[in-house]
Amino acid sequence: MASDVEIERGLEAVTAALNEPEFDGFDPRRVQELVDAALGGERWLIVDPGGGPHDESARRVGAIRRTPSGEWIAERQNPAAARSEVSIPAD
Repeated sequence: MASDVEIERGLEAVTAALNEPEFDGFDPRRVQELVDAALGGERWLIVDPGGGPHDESARRVGAIRRTPSGEWIAERQNPAAARSEVSIPAD
């Protein structure tokens, strides 16, 4: 199971990368590669097409979104939020 440190490291890497000028929007595959690289090449978190990182039990642990000002943020999932336990969507 992904530790709090691994989750935070993955989310920080996504926030930093998405806000770089050469990054052109949210691409789930590219974001997954960033998260994997930030976690030493291990797939501790899985990024779904809607911007939700999940741990290996499919529990949503974060959210990746763009603010109204255009800045990208990746933050921890609020466990009290509606549908915070939704699993990874099927392809």
